[in-house]
Parts: sequence; C-alpha cells; structure tokens
Amino acid sequence: MRQSLADAAATPGLLDALTPADDSRAAEQFASHQAGAEGLREMLTGLGQLLAGPADRTPVDTADGSVNVDVNSVYQSLRQRRDTLGAGWDAEIRQPADPALPVFVEVSGPLGRAPLARAAQAASEQHRQLAGLLDQKQAEALRGLLQGMIATEIAEKVHASEGFVEFMNERLASVTTAHDVGARLRWRLSPELDAPTARMVELLAKRPDLRLEGEQQELRTLLSERLAEARKQDPEGPYRQLIAEALDYKQWYEMSVMVQRSDGKEARLSRRTPLSEGEKKILTYLTLFAAVAASYDALAAQSASPETDSAGIAKFVLLDDAFAKVSEDNHADLFGIIVDLDLDLIATSERLWGTHHTVPQLAITEVVRDADLKTILLEQYHWDGAVLAPRPAQ
Repeated sequence: MRQSLADAAATPGLLDALTPADDSRAAEQFASHQAGAEGLREMLTGLGQLLAGPADRTPVDTADGSVNVDVNSVYQSLRQRRDTLGAGWDAEIRQPADPALPVFVEVSGPLGRAPLARAAQAASEQHRQLAGLLDQKQAEALRGLLQGMIATEIAEKVHASEGFVEFMNERLASVTTAHDVGARLRWRLSPELDAPTARMVELLAKRPDLRLEGEQQELRTLLSERLAEARKQDPEGPYRQLIAEALDYKQWYEMSVMVQRSDGKEARLSRRTPLSEGEKKILTYLTLFAAVAASYDALAAQSASPETDSAGIAKFVLLDDAFAKVSEDNHADLFGIIVDLDLDLIATSERLWGTHHTVPQLAITEVVRDADLKTILLEQYHWDGAVLAPRPAQ
C-alpha cells in the first residue's frame, strides 16, 4: 500500500496542485517517508495536511466531503476549455503506463511543457513580474506626465476656463431683460464625481511646480487607480486613449445658466423654470452673446499693449436668419442686449430691419429682386436710433 501510494503521488503535478505555493513542508514530509509501517504513517500524515489545504480553498459540494471525479468528466471539461486558451497554449490529458494510476493534464505553451499545476504557478509568477514591471513603467510615465507639459496645460486650461466664466459673468451682470430678469453662469465641479476623482481634479488644477511631494504621490496613486479602472472597462484600448479619457477636464465640470430675479432669488434655468417662452429665448441668446463678448474681451486682454488700442476693434456677431423663432415683441430686447454688450452685428433676415430704439445706429441693405427683368437691386438705408432714411448712392 505504501508503494502504491508513493507511485500515485509521483503523478506529475499532483503534489504541486495540493501544495500551497508558499509552503512545501507538507509535500516534503509526504515525499521523505521511511520504509515500513512508520513510513506509511508519515505519508498519510503528510497527505492529510495536503488535503486540508489553505483555509480559503473552495469547499467540496458533497455531503460527506468527498469529491468524485471520473476520467470522462475530466476529458469533457478539458474539451470545453481548450478553445478559450490563449494563442500558443494547449492542454492534453496524459495517462501513465499503469492504468491504475491517476491521469494528469499537461500544458504546453510559451513557458514550455509542464503539468497543469506547475504551468499555472509559472504563469502566475510571470504575470506577477510583468505586472510589477508595468506598474514601474506606468509610475515613471505618470511621473513625467504629471510634471510635464500636459499637466501644466491641464492646470492652465482649468484656470483659463474659470477666467472665461468670470469674463462672461461680468458681461452678464450689466444686462437684464425688459422684466428685469438677468442671468449668471455657474461653472463648478460636477456633483456626480466620486470623492477620489474630485480630489484628483483638485490636485490637477494646481500647477506641477506648486504641488508638494506628498500631493504628487497622492495624485499618481489616484490617477493610477483611475487608469486601472478604465483598463478593466476597455482591456483592448490603447494607453494613449485611456490617458486622454482620464484627463478630459471637460467631463469634470458642470455648466448651468442661473436665472436671477429682481428680488435676489436665483434658480437654474430649465424647461420647468417659470418664465415665458420669450424670456427663455432671450436668456438663451443673452448667454450666447455674453460668450462672444467675453471671447473678444479675452483676446483684447491678451493682445493689449501700450501701442495698440483695443477699444476700437470690431466685435462682430454673425446671425443668419436672425431671431427667426423669436416673437417680434422681443426683438428690441435682443438688439438692445447686443448693444449693451458692445458687440457689432451683421445679420440676414427676410423680415427684420433692426429699427428699434435700443439700437443707436444701423446700416441696412435691402435686396430687391425683379424676376421679370432678372435684376437685383440694392437699396441702402441708415437708422440713427429714431429715423430710418435712405442713404445716397455711392
């Protein structure tokens, strides 16, 4: 019996499958047995320890604790799994010369040929080494990323966006609708961000040269975790794409139009906001025009110098079929908003003339088409805020 047990234990990979990767004492006790009854007792003791295994081993599902596996079920299981093996890998069932001995699975692949348990241990070790190498390379890449041009550009973009919103709100503060309704832009971190992402965004908003060493390490950890999560969701995605998505600062913030009333109350503009359709359209145009005005302000601030005067620069808003879906009783307010924001208007329309008291002056060209004569005539007019008069031909 002792020899039969020893022969069975010599099946390639059997002891490897029973032995925890970090503890081979039970296997050594089983293998280094003595002759006779005492040796058999040592073998059985070692076998009992091997079968007990680690505490986290998956429990058996039979009432008496035994596991019944026949050769046919092993063959069937292997057939089902062979097609799922990676490229270059294969597995076969081997039967020792003595049919009384147990069969074993032999795996062949990039790491050579070995019993299943040994192959699994070798692949696990290689994976651990490669994962460590990848972590090291990623850490180096992130270190360069978070201290280089990209990190600086992200911080500058965030601060530039904040400045642009401030420009717009300065413009918006100076204009209201006929019913004394104004607007303000609220640009803030999205409330849907989880705490780690919000902290990552807070750290990225700092210029790299202003971050403390502890903050740099914290930021690398947070970004690494975010990239690992992105990799789980898209295992085949290129690293460049994962970085781009993880650092897309536009996804971190929320922009809202806040409606301001004369009583000081403020609410987010939505379809349910208690305003007339005309007022909602006016507020929509108001924010769009404020964005244009703020863009011109930002350009003027960047190009300002003692030798140039940006006050006389034309600030055009181009509107094709202007205010087509806005009722005519709101046209004066819309033109007035453009004037209040110090913008210059070029517009086309089939019905608008722009002759409102809110417009101090306007040059108008009417296109008259004579189908019979196949002729187009241009009529020139001038509006001075009170009177519309023809302009003499040039």
